[in-house]
Amino acid sequence: MESLQTPEILDYRNENGQGWSFYKHDGVLRAFHTTPEADMEMIRNVQKIELRDDDVFIAAYPKCGTHWLWEIVTMLRAGNSEYNKKSKDIAMLGKPKFQRADELPSPRVLNSHLYFRQLPEKLVEKRIKTIFIMRNPKDVSVSYFNHAKGLKGIYNFDGTYSEYLDLFLEGKVPGGGYADYVKDWQKVKQDNPDLPILTLFYENLKKDPVKNIKTVAEFIGESVTDELCEQIADACSFKKLKVADAEVKEDLVHPTDMIYRKGEVGDWKNWITVAQNERFDDVIDRNLEGTGIVFTYE
Repeated sequence: MESLQTPEILDYRNENGQGWSFYKHDGVLRAFHTTPEADMEMIRNVQKIELRDDDVFIAAYPKCGTHWLWEIVTMLRAGNSEYNKKSKDIAMLGKPKFQRADELPSPRVLNSHLYFRQLPEKLVEKRIKTIFIMRNPKDVSVSYFNHAKGLKGIYNFDGTYSEYLDLFLEGKVPGGGYADYVKDWQKVKQDNPDLPILTLFYENLKKDPVKNIKTVAEFIGESVTDELCEQIADACSFKKLKVADAEVKEDLVHPTDMIYRKGEVGDWKNWITVAQNERFDDVIDRNLEGTGIVFTYE
């Protein structure tokens, strides 16, 4: 049971005041926009959410393709390539202001950046089909930096990429350490053989969307034609999704440009210096040693 005492605040801002303060919740660093107590209450509410047998759940670290995959899965469940007027934020667990998943008709496509132990307690018991998507951490760091800078009112970060990278590599960003998150979900898969989990890579979805959409359809039990997979791949291309978000969505939380920036594989080369890249490789190699995870960087 969560301690009722006020948790210790850990201030990880740098000498320029850039960065975040956190508290620790069940071993996970949590940045907070309200108070730690309110944040803990939000997590307790998430854990108690009633899941439905036909729910599909998407788990991802921030900026790993959650929006993209949510649109794809939503279209597969609907059996067409039409855009849902709702944004994925309505079905996102862990966003207190926008937690309205109960309003959604079945079948729901839920999604979250939370760690497994912060998610609904019935996830394993109900054997909810879960899709875990990963992206190479170099592109994640660049995308997350631009996201944080673009949403200064929410993230309160106005530093340089270099300052952000220092914090990212130390796991001192909202969402915690990337390697920690990935390893946590790998352990979930090992420890819960009855929980159906499909692991995808952003780069593979980008390279061969039709093949990967078919894989997702098969996993969630949807019969699809090659033609439908091609239509969904086209509708969910980066440029078309960006336009659809601006023109179709009724409940957008963030400006479209903050969600869809470039969506490219390898954009990190325009940001990361040779020295930073060597450090990045060292940190990732050490933190993911023994996992067998191999990322595609270009």
